[in-house]
Amino acid sequence: MQITDILRDIGLVLAVGLISVPIARLLRLPVMIVLVVAGMIAGSSGFGILDVPIDSTGPKLLFTLGIAMILFHGGVGTSLRVISKTAIGLLLLSVPGVMITAGIIAVAVVPLFGVSWSIALLAGAVLAATDPAILVPLFERLGLRPKVAQTVIAESAINDPVSSILALTLAGIVTAGGLSGFAPIGEFAVSIGVGIICGVVAGVLIAALLSSHRVGVLRESPAATLLMLIALVYVTSEIGGGSPYLAAFIAGVIVGNKDLLRIDHDHRQERLLESYISETVNIVVLAIFVVLGLNLDLGILRDNLVPGLLVMAVFMLIARPITVGLCLLPDRRGQWTRQEITFVAWCRETGVVPVAVASLLLSEQVPGAEVVVTLVTFAVLSTLLLQATTAGWLAKRLCLLDGPPPPLK
Repeated sequence: MQITDILRDIGLVLAVGLISVPIARLLRLPVMIVLVVAGMIAGSSGFGILDVPIDSTGPKLLFTLGIAMILFHGGVGTSLRVISKTAIGLLLLSVPGVMITAGIIAVAVVPLFGVSWSIALLAGAVLAATDPAILVPLFERLGLRPKVAQTVIAESAINDPVSSILALTLAGIVTAGGLSGFAPIGEFAVSIGVGIICGVVAGVLIAALLSSHRVGVLRESPAATLLMLIALVYVTSEIGGGSPYLAAFIAGVIVGNKDLLRIDHDHRQERLLESYISETVNIVVLAIFVVLGLNLDLGILRDNLVPGLLVMAVFMLIARPITVGLCLLPDRRGQWTRQEITFVAWCRETGVVPVAVASLLLSEQVPGAEVVVTLVTFAVLSTLLLQATTAGWLAKRLCLLDGPPPPLK
């Protein structure tokens, strides 16, 4: 492929994404759904304007570094002071909760799709990640009780890397043909340990080099500094056997909580850094969902409509409520009420990280990746159309708003 072709494809992908945003607002639909549909229309399923194979270099780079940037952004927005109040329930949701959800989904996937347990667990692990990107502005507008809102948001920020690590570990098992060719427990432990170390080092470096102290020699170049260190920590963690995604998230947590390390940034530098991170993530999200739409096989979705919807019913109505109940009820310190648990059980969505991980598995030709992509597509459509659109109504019915809610219609 020539340089002109690559530049043309980049321009068209971003154009399709940017056009989709005002259309989504006009139709009052979740932008992620419109992005996927727009990709399908522009791809081989529609007018054939764009052809960007998911296993080509561009999409692979987009999904790998894109996930890292998204998780870094999630880490920056995680307040250690806030989540400490519900730390027990939050950690249970974010770690064992991911595994509980993956296991319950796998029980449904095996008979309905006729795949092995390892592939079914891989699908469950990818689906276990939550993404409140659409719900955050809704929470702010409604005035949702901070305890509930921050728990839902922090859960997503933490379970994204956990889900990614578990999914990639299971992908290694599937590719190796079983446990005999892969050492999952040791690999998982090393992945977490090395990822945490690399993330801590990168986070401290970013916070220090951009600080207002004497060591902040790169404070005038926050965008280049951040991109450089995220790329280097990704490569370093990958070479060392760690999770580059966990490393990116940990680095973001440290940068977002730099005040606890007594590392000061002036307000202008903070605004520049926040602006760069937000804009970069917005571009990545646009591109990921459009590329997914370009590569969706409508035939596979149509052929798996019934089993896919049945898995979604298990996913939303069984797996999520059981997971939330098992994880929040033991948290006595959190003092969770029945109304709060009900809302958290219903309030979740499948967003960019599951889509990016599923697309990465497909680009790497992992066995069973088509099933994973199919289920993730159904999950995005189902959770956005059903759960995200009814979250505000449910919060009002459960009296979880801090201020007096508007009258129900």
